[in-house]
Amino acid sequence: MRILIYTGKGGVGKTSIAAATAVRIARTGRKVLLMSTDQAHSLGDSLCRNLGPEPQEIFPGLEALEIDQTRESRRAWGALQDYLRQLIARKAEGGIEADEVLLFPGLEELCSLIRILEAYEEDRHDVLVVDCAPTGETLSLLRYPEQLSVLADRLLPMIRGFTGVFGGLITRRTTVPKPRDLVFAEFDTLIRRLNVLQKILRDRDITSMRIVTTPERIVLQEARRSFTWINQYDFGVDAVCINKIYPEEAMKGYFDGWREMQRESLQLAAESFPGRRHFFLLLQPEEIRGVPALEKAAQELYGKEDPAEIFCCAAAFREEYDPHSGIRTLAVFLPYAGPEEIRAEKEGDDLILYVRNEVRRLRLPDLFCRRSLSGWTLEDGELRLQFVNSYQKT
Repeated sequence: MRILIYTGKGGVGKTSIAAATAVRIARTGRKVLLMSTDQAHSLGDSLCRNLGPEPQEIFPGLEALEIDQTRESRRAWGALQDYLRQLIARKAEGGIEADEVLLFPGLEELCSLIRILEAYEEDRHDVLVVDCAPTGETLSLLRYPEQLSVLADRLLPMIRGFTGVFGGLITRRTTVPKPRDLVFAEFDTLIRRLNVLQKILRDRDITSMRIVTTPERIVLQEARRSFTWINQYDFGVDAVCINKIYPEEAMKGYFDGWREMQRESLQLAAESFPGRRHFFLLLQPEEIRGVPALEKAAQELYGKEDPAEIFCCAAAFREEYDPHSGIRTLAVFLPYAGPEEIRAEKEGDDLILYVRNEVRRLRLPDLFCRRSLSGWTLEDGELRLQFVNSYQKT
């Protein structure tokens, strides 16, 4: 099963692009499931259908659903929620509502991602297209399983052992109920499932993340940071969709000044996502709603390309750190390039690479931004750039 995850800043048309992609693939005869994990669901509006948490057929070959995060959270860890609610209700004496205390930021959204794993395991569809939450929320969810694993590996065994020995005594003295094994087993299962999901999402032969942006400078800067963050967490971005590009005829006269700004933004986009496929969609004269409009947008966006294809499997970069020297190294894959054809510069938070007649621009990871570029070497087609603190410069 192929998994395509579309993410981007709110308002860039992410839902429309994801829906158009699903419609396009389904029209080629493959079975497609289109899923929205964004709490502010607009997928039903895009398809002009009332969607719920269970798959609904849009047309033969395409099903769609909008995930109910509260429902998925109850499915994933309802027993532990009930136990904690019971504890709070017995001890709070009516001061704080238990349900409000049990709001763990991000956990409901994280549980909704389990539906991706379930769809993958059911294997009823050829392609799963996911309309994900806005960028910042998505990145938080992708790294959340690692944080929960720390809780599961260190804290839960200690609590389980403590309650196993003293649980009966605590219950008799305090009326606090002893947790059932089901409480811990359920949470253990959740952690294991999330870890399995994370492996699938990091498998570039299965999952591709695709960033949706517009040619506005502020939006594009967030897309560039997202590209860096996603790579830092070892998820694969194989394509970038640039939406709402103003047609030339629309920028004449009063809006003539936008022409140069858009040209510069598109050039920045071309430099900022090296090796990834770029897809472009003009600002449409009408809202993209309904299957016919989505088909038309997909045709303009992809042309003759198959959106389910894997466009790139390579990581954008790799980070290394030498604790003895304090040097951080950024390794960038540059096959078929000779040392005399490469020039590297650091400009603000950007790394600029001049390779032959091509310019590549990468938004540096945060730990590199405050450092200076001290030198680089080319080894086996990999450019290794060394960054040092100011006091290390010679």
